[in-house]
Amino acid sequence: MDDLAYKQLEEHKLYKVNQAKIREEILNIVHGNIRYADPFDRINLEKGKKVGVKGFTTQSSEEVLDDIISDLTALQDELRIESSFQSAQL
Repeated sequence: MDDLAYKQLEEHKLYKVNQAKIREEILNIVHGNIRYADPFDRINLEKGKKVGVKGFTTQSSEEVLDDIISDLTALQDELRIESSFQSAQL
């Protein structure tokens, strides 16, 4: 395998790993936020017991949606910045 083919193979492997990391980060963002609107999540069950409210949620679904959008937009911006830095180093 020549140097160019090897380099392309390594770049492809890195791309696949990066894509997997991005998908994992997206899942973490959504899961981490949605917990606050889930009345059956441990966080809300514990808080609901303390305040004596069944079906308690820390945030409304709309608030969680706003947070998810904000966090995903921040991730998108971060990825664009990383991409710009990588392009500049070429």
